[in-house]
Amino acid sequence: MKKTATITALIIFGLSYPEMVMSSSAKSNGISDNSVSESQFEVAQESKTSGLSHGGSVQIDDQGWWDTQSKEKKMLYTNLTAATAIGVWGLATWDYGSAGFHSSDEGGFEYDSKYGGADKLGHFWATYAFSDALTGLYKDWGYDSRKANTYAALSSWTVQMFMELGDATSETQGFDWGDIAMNTAGALTSVLMEQYPELDRKIDLRVEYIFNVSVNGFFDDYSNHFYSMVLKLDGFDVFENTFLKWVELSGGYYTRGYEDDNEENVRSLYAGVSINFSRLFSQNGYKKTGKVLEYLQIPYSVPKISHDLD
Repeated sequence: MKKTATITALIIFGLSYPEMVMSSSAKSNGISDNSVSESQFEVAQESKTSGLSHGGSVQIDDQGWWDTQSKEKKMLYTNLTAATAIGVWGLATWDYGSAGFHSSDEGGFEYDSKYGGADKLGHFWATYAFSDALTGLYKDWGYDSRKANTYAALSSWTVQMFMELGDATSETQGFDWGDIAMNTAGALTSVLMEQYPELDRKIDLRVEYIFNVSVNGFFDDYSNHFYSMVLKLDGFDVFENTFLKWVELSGGYYTRGYEDDNEENVRSLYAGVSINFSRLFSQNGYKKTGKVLEYLQIPYSVPKISHDLD
């Protein structure tokens, strides 16, 4: 699918990363995700809605419509909004509805595949990042950690499936089971990272956007994308009191030329080293920015050594 699902993750980041950061901050301050139960959260919400404080004094109810909704309704409305945004965008720019339901086989990471596999990594990363963002959002609404992450992974996968069904009605795209497989892998990776926090401390999965060629649609501009797995040395206690806590080691994949018939197709692996900007921003009071940088790499911040596969 040319129009990668990256747009979904970026929409959710814009809407929810403040809540995601609040959840992360609670962890860093020693507050567990389950320290406030769902029932306690709901009682607190009811108390706020009724205008009564713990001391019994009457307060003015200054909550808006959204604040009075149950967490179940918030989850439903959020998913419907994401799906609607995808549908409207698809009708406007991805020629949804231009053909009858049909499938396509874009291939995977082969040289002669449609995008050399960059689109598949886009699906994987977007579903993973979307699920992580929704996990933070659902926790903030009162779900415990396990339920929040489970519902978030299902939400992310379902919205991406909605996008794939839209592609099935596009003359230039089509339904691709390879996209579904990568969406599934992304959702399951989010669950894995949530279940094993020590793994999450050590590894980030990121996208870096550079300006290698003229911008041709930010979300599907594969010749400007790098997809990376990042090993964060500050996730290892042995490095905590050394300068190495600021170091990250990256390995990744990128393609070039697949969108331009006049360019040679290139598939490459790369390795690089960089500064842990996420830690740098977080420690200096920019926790929201620091959290986002666990998913998005600052452009040109990773010196790379590449190896072409062709």
